[in-house]
Amino acid sequence: MTTSPITIDLEYRGIPEAAASFLFRTDEGPVLLESGPSSTLETLHAGLAAAGVDPTSIRAVILTHIHLDHAGAAGWFADHGATVHVHPFGVRHLADPTKLNASARRIYGDALDHLFGEMHACPEASIRPAEDGDVVRYGRHRFTAIETPGHARHHHAWSIPLDEGHTCFTGDVAGMRVPGTDHPILPLAPPEFDPEAWNASLDRIDALGFDALELTHFGRVETPRDHLERVRDQLRWETSLAIRLLEDPGLDEPGRIAAYRDRLHERAAADGVADAARRTYLNDGGISMNLGGVERYLKTSRSEPTKADHGSTGGSSTN
Repeated sequence: MTTSPITIDLEYRGIPEAAASFLFRTDEGPVLLESGPSSTLETLHAGLAAAGVDPTSIRAVILTHIHLDHAGAAGWFADHGATVHVHPFGVRHLADPTKLNASARRIYGDALDHLFGEMHACPEASIRPAEDGDVVRYGRHRFTAIETPGHARHHHAWSIPLDEGHTCFTGDVAGMRVPGTDHPILPLAPPEFDPEAWNASLDRIDALGFDALELTHFGRVETPRDHLERVRDQLRWETSLAIRLLEDPGLDEPGRIAAYRDRLHERAAADGVADAARRTYLNDGGISMNLGGVERYLKTSRSEPTKADHGSTGGSSTN
């Protein structure tokens, strides 16, 4: 068994408990799981320094997927000698993020710089593809890749046995959570949102019987089965809502966003989410992203996979 990581709050967009990076002290040096976006690199450096870790000493960065809010800062660590472990579909984008950055720039415009920042390339020699079931070892720490598509085709959760119990670091597959509540937030991001695949991934994690989940957005979940069921229910409800709104000929885009917001906030309020938290975590940027993800899913479902720009959005619904 191995010691639990230090959770570094990246204070994404100045919001507490919106995004995390996890610092593991291994026998072979410090390892990060999730780098966060380039826009929070200074905050991450400060968190590492507070833990007594020189950022240039990071031995490896392990990624759940390459959306900018999870992997945008990986290139900085790779430039300073870190090995980067990622799903095979993500390798080419880490080595050359030109398409990823251009796609994100088209979506976010000038706002990209303060939302995420651009991803900088990782040296090709620093990147290690991790297939489903691969075990990445650093000293006594073992990180096992669990392929979990649905939010993105190139998504891994990571299984890690810790002193506190067998823990799954879930990236986005187990959703996000409004701080201080059990209410899940789901990023149904284009271009690869797939509710059937996502449900299968939730079933896979559930069947593995973890003692706890660690959410990148945000925090430890001590009741995995209950949380996963809430995510399943939210996924069914929110996908159905988005489809109804997209297929309503009487609604234009602002109308769809407003109707989505009203229903989403009503549901969150019933879960005890305060008004200020609803405005912060369930905002129109995330709603627009989710509508775009479901719309693309409807257009491409049951078709052959395309050469999609894996990770072409930031991927976070706190945009």
